[in-house]
Amino acid sequence: MNRRIWTAAGLLAIAAMIVTLVGLATRPAYAQQTPSTTGRYVTVVGHAEVQARPDTAIIQIGVDTEAKTAKEALDQNSKQSTAVQKKLTDLGIDAKDIQTSGFSIYPTYATDGRQLTGYRVSNAVTIKIRSLDKAGALLDQVVQAGANSISGISFTIDNPRTLQDQAREQAMRDAKARADLLAKAGGASVGDVLIITENVGSAVPLPMSAVRTSGAQDSVNVPVQPGEQTIAIDVQVTYALK
Repeated sequence: MNRRIWTAAGLLAIAAMIVTLVGLATRPAYAQQTPSTTGRYVTVVGHAEVQARPDTAIIQIGVDTEAKTAKEALDQNSKQSTAVQKKLTDLGIDAKDIQTSGFSIYPTYATDGRQLTGYRVSNAVTIKIRSLDKAGALLDQVVQAGANSISGISFTIDNPRTLQDQAREQAMRDAKARADLLAKAGGASVGDVLIITENVGSAVPLPMSAVRTSGAQDSVNVPVQPGEQTIAIDVQVTYALK
């Protein structure tokens, strides 16, 4: 009887050992991703900003028309929209930089909200202007071609990679300087880099409010000021201490 009990207990112990070994073998090595709690290290955040003039403008250009019937409003809108998009092409905007971003047809009513007065059609495209020195003249000419709604202008840097790399290097130098200062104050010195975490950001320009125009032929070029855009990099770096 005792022998049977001992055998069962032994089997249970062996089974528990197997489960433990399997669990250890399959457990992810999370401990390698963080510094040892018994070691000495310092974690700092390095920050850098790089300013540059935007080279691209993104603008929404639209045509709004109203008529007694939906067909009349649509026909008029299609004619004006076609003229506007042809003008954009003539002005050097590539087809890949012109994208329809809104289209709608809806009824209009009198002030009492019950009497139908007609229909309104809206057709808008979002364009990318890559030559900012020509943006003002372009806006003026598309208005003359039939556009009567311009909104959402914003500026961006088409290829920010080089500027981001500059900011990364500066952020790492800033992190090292902070770590050196803290380590010295604590009676230590900075050793190897253990962990680097990056956060990339940029200042988002405020969009221009919607502008509606009657398309006067004697208008002058629209003044466009892109200003500067800021590319910011933050790096959190953990260094070993010596």
